[in-house]
Amino acid sequence: MREVLQRQAAAVAWVAERLGDEAVLDEIVTGLVGCSGRIACLGMGKMGAIARKVAATLASTGSPALFVQPSEALHGDLGMITRQDVALAFSYSGETDEVLRVVETVRPWGVPVLAFTAGRENSLARLSHWILDVQVPCEAIDAWPVPTCSTTATVALADALAMAVMQRRGFSASDFAVLHPGGSLGRRLRLRVRDVMRTGTELPTIPPTATFRDALIEMSRKRLGVTMIASDAGHLVGLLTDGDVRRSVERHPNPLNASVADFMTGSPRTCAEHDFAAMALSIMEEHRVTVLPVVSEEQLVGIVHFHDLVQARLV
Repeated sequence: MREVLQRQAAAVAWVAERLGDEAVLDEIVTGLVGCSGRIACLGMGKMGAIARKVAATLASTGSPALFVQPSEALHGDLGMITRQDVALAFSYSGETDEVLRVVETVRPWGVPVLAFTAGRENSLARLSHWILDVQVPCEAIDAWPVPTCSTTATVALADALAMAVMQRRGFSASDFAVLHPGGSLGRRLRLRVRDVMRTGTELPTIPPTATFRDALIEMSRKRLGVTMIASDAGHLVGLLTDGDVRRSVERHPNPLNASVADFMTGSPRTCAEHDFAAMALSIMEEHRVTVLPVVSEEQLVGIVHFHDLVQARLV
């Protein structure tokens, strides 16, 4: 299994090194972005499965696309392709009869064709306007030419193209969220910090003049394992966590009447209410914290706890 993975990784690297001229790649991306119709993805067998996946990836990232099954197209489904479309034709050998016949039919309509194929001398390459060479040195097992390295390299190259097209379109995370309203991915893309944060009387806050004892009382009342220190103007000054409390007791013989400013963490990590909740979760995981104050124009407006994100089913 490890050897197969290494061969597949090497195949992707091989294709990346032979990607081609920058001007041609730019022309391909420009052609797909400028398509006024849809991107029709064609392929048979395993390349057909890849074509279907690529159509879904393009459609989900701002490029209207569909999968066209070539044998069905030759028996009436060819009407799915219009003169405003661009065709992506997938055939490793470049000699797949059904794919060639569809390409031969739509070319006279003025439909540009981008071939994902091995080399530049096969029939599909000669029929196409653009070529992305997916030829690899070998498959995963030499004695068995099962499509493995070749299919992996094709998927990787098609994904790279889809991401380039997405970036050229200026397709944003918000746009992506609109097209993914369902499931856990939809929640991660749709949910904002403002949707899960705690506000008002739920906020554990004390002034900078408060004592360590005041901080403990507020922390116990609000039951979040933290209290925030905010100025009279509402600016976040610092944060005191239960971890800070434990360390303070270890260092200070009698901290209860001392100023909380002596123990708090100044300039704590924060997030904004318009941030994606998933981004807040990422900050928590990266820095191993369970709470994030929420600020807006330097004003403390809320707090988000790890448990809030769990309850929102982001974890």
